[in-house]
Amino acid sequence: MSNSFAIVTDSGADFSPEYQKEIDLYLIPTRIMLGDVEYIDKENITRDDIIKALTTTKVKVSTSVASQPDFHRIFTEALEKYGKVIFISISSLLSGTVQQGILTSRKIDRENIVCIDTKSVSYGMTLLIEHASLRRKQGIPFEKVVEELKLMLSSLKLYFTVETLEFLIRGGRIGRAKGILGKLLGLKPVLAINGSEGVIYPFATAKSAEEGWKMMYEDLKKYAKEYKHFHIVAIYGIENQDFKDFAFKIKEELNPTKFTYDKIGATIICHVGPYLQCLGIVKIPEETLESYK
Repeated sequence: MSNSFAIVTDSGADFSPEYQKEIDLYLIPTRIMLGDVEYIDKENITRDDIIKALTTTKVKVSTSVASQPDFHRIFTEALEKYGKVIFISISSLLSGTVQQGILTSRKIDRENIVCIDTKSVSYGMTLLIEHASLRRKQGIPFEKVVEELKLMLSSLKLYFTVETLEFLIRGGRIGRAKGILGKLLGLKPVLAINGSEGVIYPFATAKSAEEGWKMMYEDLKKYAKEYKHFHIVAIYGIENQDFKDFAFKIKEELNPTKFTYDKIGATIICHVGPYLQCLGIVKIPEETLESYK
């Protein structure tokens, strides 16, 4: 077994350019349309560009899966350098990205490319990317890391509040949450996605964003108690100081093995809009705790 492997992901994940460079993360970028103009995520458009477009104009914003040649080129480059590839993809129920990855892997090297459908988005994916990176640094074999990532999927939970469902509806990514549209009547929707189902679903409705945060936290606490060792994330579109204070209070109260506070990226903002706050959690397998120290 080999412990040399590349980590590849798509624009559904969120991370800084510095982190991407630090762990040598390969990115298959999403194509983003602002009106009739096409851009490449993280190459010639930023999250700030998207936020500005959504908050100051009525321009239609959409995304599309990278082309098969893009997948072929990046997978090939990664294989040439590392010999094996783990592709950590956005949920297959929200995008055709993982299917494109699987088709490409079959053409190139189906034995040495493993495509993992995270059934998640944003930092739900990044939590798994980070785990893979930490374990690679320890010299853990490729096959063992793949097993761990698949095991972690069932413990992966994301909850988020949004100001409006407008952007999710416009992008067709709302899934089962359509069922609450007629019930909102000015309330704030609290939505969720987990690593078992991979589709956005209605979790609750709240009278205010702050009440929604508390609802998310109450559910997250149950999993924190069950998991014992866990990584918590708090992420946002446009930063909200009250949410930031709330997130760090959670850190103090739950004392997670690892805590991350960060901003959400351009691709996800295209579909959920800029006014969101999100909490997430994943269980850290007992035998891998040393990686997080």
